[in-house]
Amino acid sequence: MLAGFNKDASTFAADVDQAFWISIGISGAMLLLVVGLILFFIFRYHHSRVKPEEIRNIKHYLPLEIAWTVIPTILLFVIFYYGYSAFRELRTMPKNAFTVDVLGKRWSWTFTYPNGKRTAELYVPAGENIRLLLHAPVNDVLHSFYVPAFRVKEDVVPGRVNHLWFKATVKGRYDIECAEYCGTGHSRMLSKVEVMDKAAFDTWYASEKLSPHDKSAPKGEGEALYKTLGCVSCHSLDGSIIVCPTFKGLYGTKVKVLTNGKLREVLADETYIRASIRTPAKDVVQGFQAGIMPNLSDQIDEKQMKAIIEFIKQQNLPSSKAVSQQKMQPKSEQKVKPKSEPAAKSVKKAVQVVVPAGPLDGASLFKLKGCTACHSLDGSRKTGPSLKGIYKSTQKVLTGGKLREITADEAYLHNSIEHPNDDIVQGFPPNIMPPFGKILSPDEINALVKYLKGVK
Repeated sequence: MLAGFNKDASTFAADVDQAFWISIGISGAMLLLVVGLILFFIFRYHHSRVKPEEIRNIKHYLPLEIAWTVIPTILLFVIFYYGYSAFRELRTMPKNAFTVDVLGKRWSWTFTYPNGKRTAELYVPAGENIRLLLHAPVNDVLHSFYVPAFRVKEDVVPGRVNHLWFKATVKGRYDIECAEYCGTGHSRMLSKVEVMDKAAFDTWYASEKLSPHDKSAPKGEGEALYKTLGCVSCHSLDGSIIVCPTFKGLYGTKVKVLTNGKLREVLADETYIRASIRTPAKDVVQGFQAGIMPNLSDQIDEKQMKAIIEFIKQQNLPSSKAVSQQKMQPKSEQKVKPKSEPAAKSVKKAVQVVVPAGPLDGASLFKLKGCTACHSLDGSRKTGPSLKGIYKSTQKVLTGGKLREITADEAYLHNSIEHPNDDIVQGFPPNIMPPFGKILSPDEINALVKYLKGVK
């Protein structure tokens, strides 16, 4: 989460670090001085070393009083000078900067460029001033846009537009994080900022590709919205479960949902899809947690809604038929809106699901089945427990509401995949992970367990 943190990746990173280390140095020196004096006085004036007649009540000593007033004041002004100098540069917006609109919502980032292009990652040219306009939907929660490598962080407040700027100096990919706890998906609210050559950026910016690394543009507005509105982080297209139900084969099927705590069966038609986008907490699919998906009512207009529904319909068809349907659409439906309506701009990229060939590979399955969305391999906390060193570790779990301690052996790993709600790891909510015993084959589960045994 700190990619590039040890580099001066932006023009003012060095100034921010300087102000930080000066503050730490002065504070550390004052701490050592005060603690040192306390220890000295405890030892020097211990009652065993001082006679009662030697004790005096000193009411006034001008040199000492001047010293403890003047010296801290000077140090405070030193900290203020360096801190203010760095802060002034951070908050002075340059003129004619390249401006990108940033939407932060539970739990994703969307970047909209002046020409209407929308992406889930931020792409910027090296050596140019970049200004970000930060906002969140009115009914969302507080977020904070943070790029550690650039030393920039600013709150993203619902109903208000904040801004920050930077000039990236070192090419590379750097982490974007949310630095304000924003709910159950906070740990997944991650993205990247990629600093590119000016020529490479200009080429991509003039194209219709969603990412500079894409080989082709998306096949329609629905696919572009699927990726830029954050749907891709929770809904798969290959049948695997990430955090929410997959879109593969969804349209036209019967879905069991909880409505006001009561289980019922509904048809996944256009009405159901609209309601799931507009009021996602009303009908929660059985086996999934409520409150994960945000209300997108104020982010999707009617044209975009139709595009998303059409995209979900296409997930019931073989890829060749989906492509042919897209080609059969009238050209008027495929037109891109003008710059004045950037939110509805079509940006395009094709989706391909890569299935591992040959023997089942646990590492590939771990990625393809969406395990990476909730479980880290580096010890960091996500929606679910980290799987670093999980095999043979001791875990505290809730079984039937009772806390107990178990060893994560093969049997535990198998059961946690097949029936994840049997033993809930302490500190994590139940009903997040679906029962993969109904989704994966025994061979796939065995391959995953074998892989997890080797994760150290």
